[in-house]
Amino acid sequence: MTLRGNSVTVLAAGVLVSVGSDIESFWSALLAGVDGITPIERFPVHDLRVGRGGEIKKLPLAAERLPDCRASQLLVCAAEDLRRRAALDCDRTRLAVVVGTALGGVEQLEAALEDGGTLRHAAGAFYDSPAHRLAGWLGATGPVITVSTACASGASAIAIGADLLHADAADLVIAGGYDALCRFVMRGFDALRALTRDRVRPFDRRRDGLLLGEGAGLVLMAREADARGRARLGRLLGHGSGSDGSHVAAPDPDGRGLELAVRTAMADAGVGPADIEMVSAHGTATPLNDRIETAVLKRTLGARASQVPVNSIKGALGHTMGAAAAIEAIMCLLAGQHGVVPATVGLEDPDPECDLDCVRGDARVTRARVSLSTSLGFGGSNAALILEAGA
Repeated sequence: MTLRGNSVTVLAAGVLVSVGSDIESFWSALLAGVDGITPIERFPVHDLRVGRGGEIKKLPLAAERLPDCRASQLLVCAAEDLRRRAALDCDRTRLAVVVGTALGGVEQLEAALEDGGTLRHAAGAFYDSPAHRLAGWLGATGPVITVSTACASGASAIAIGADLLHADAADLVIAGGYDALCRFVMRGFDALRALTRDRVRPFDRRRDGLLLGEGAGLVLMAREADARGRARLGRLLGHGSGSDGSHVAAPDPDGRGLELAVRTAMADAGVGPADIEMVSAHGTATPLNDRIETAVLKRTLGARASQVPVNSIKGALGHTMGAAAAIEAIMCLLAGQHGVVPATVGLEDPDPECDLDCVRGDARVTRARVSLSTSLGFGGSNAALILEAGA
């Protein structure tokens, strides 16, 4: 491994998902194989084919401490988890916030259109409203950026956050992703017939669709030189992106954009296939996605593709959309730190066409210090991150 000096330090992270309201409960649930998919209770689903998802039943902060927008609430809760672990000890004009989302505050637009809705609700529906709410809550007056590359948004946000540090536009960056479940997105995926009536089964022979979830994942990043002497989760070694734009909703059948993203990330990090010790796959459990990812990993990792443990956490959380890539990046750092790769919930009968070393059954104790995390999004957005734990 010949690192190219592009890495940034990940000092801390914060998470809120259906299976955990902080890093510790999130990690424990992944190791235990907890299934966080439940009937949705926050809004009506009686008229939908599928009414289940990775819904967060209770927020960890009291209502009076939170904004009224659900998306902003998720971000603030994840940021509070992060803030308990690391000090935001910089000039607030040098603290940047970069978050990715597929939906922004769209639930607020639903509220504005309902009887009794107000312009205040509509203002909260802007894509960048939750990011500015978070920045205000943190007192951050540096750059505030919202990224929307569909379900690759969390990875894109982390990459842009690293670029801000390299450009000396900030001293600390809080980056990640979020999205909230709402009727708008549930009805859309229901209309696409993308939701399974079974369970989510990444890389399984019986997989037939995904289920949605909600959540937020944030990391605190700094330049290597500024992080000396501080506790850390690890490093972002490199990142890459690639667009194929073959279809508004379906991935490119040849995985060209994803392959470009993976190769770019590995080149940016200065790593080769032999250095990758774990893969966090996008793993949506749709028939096409999992097959394409398998083919891309074989092309980019070569013989190593069959030797590296692969997992997907979407069987446990559902697909958390703009939050997914950030949450998965955090999972990678925890896996490398603890030397354990969580199993893929829902994977029981591996598809011969997805012949990777997918972890199933129980979590696997193994070295997983350097990881590759892949993400695909609607419209042909693809992103990849190379992470190193505890360095």
